[in-house]
Amino acid sequence: MQSYTRHQLKEDRFQEVTRGAIAQAQEHRQQLTVLGIVVLVLVLAGGAYAYWRSNQDDQASAAMGLAMNTYAAPIRAQGALVDPSFPSYASAAERDQEAEKQFQAVADKFSRTDTGKNALYMAGAAALDGGQYPDAEAKFKKVMDIGNQDLAALAKLGLASVYEATNRDQDAINIYNELIKKPTLSVSSQRAQFALADLYERKDPAQAKKIYDQLALDKSPAVAQMAKQRQGGVKQ
Repeated sequence: MQSYTRHQLKEDRFQEVTRGAIAQAQEHRQQLTVLGIVVLVLVLAGGAYAYWRSNQDDQASAAMGLAMNTYAAPIRAQGALVDPSFPSYASAAERDQEAEKQFQAVADKFSRTDTGKNALYMAGAAALDGGQYPDAEAKFKKVMDIGNQDLAALAKLGLASVYEATNRDQDAINIYNELIKKPTLSVSSQRAQFALADLYERKDPAQAKKIYDQLALDKSPAVAQMAKQRQGGVKQ
């Protein structure tokens, strides 16, 4: 039993339940009403879907893990030998491109799962890291449409970064202000304020300092300390 994988155990349990239900139906087929048959079919269908969904989640998680390993893989020193047992890349651009490709593959294959939606966000992040701004923008916008509010908030933060990188500061400012007004578990109001202040440091230093002054009064000691550190770096 210990040699079984989780996949095998789930498949065995599903087959056992299915065989038992069919045998019971055959044994009492004369007594089953039409309604009973319908209920039985629905039960079997529900069991099949639950098994399929669980199996999909397992596969998606495994594929996501491989993509994350690529995203975090080290960059080889110039001239260093390639170790086939330990993934590494010649440049950050090469790594980002491969990570985006793998994340997108997970998103495409497992689009109905939460892991698939998370993978699409990570594909956008990898595209952003690699300077592929049109790709990153398209992926973040799609995540905003299909993800839950926490994932959508992260995608908005990523989209704002795309806007900053492509000289669309006002669009980025609009997103940051929206996130400040409507914080989520994934993107707090303070996090959005820091991002906005960072943008203003090069656009409007006085406005950046004003935001840091507000954050310096935050109830969280960590937030207040970070704001005070940032205050000193603002060039008037």
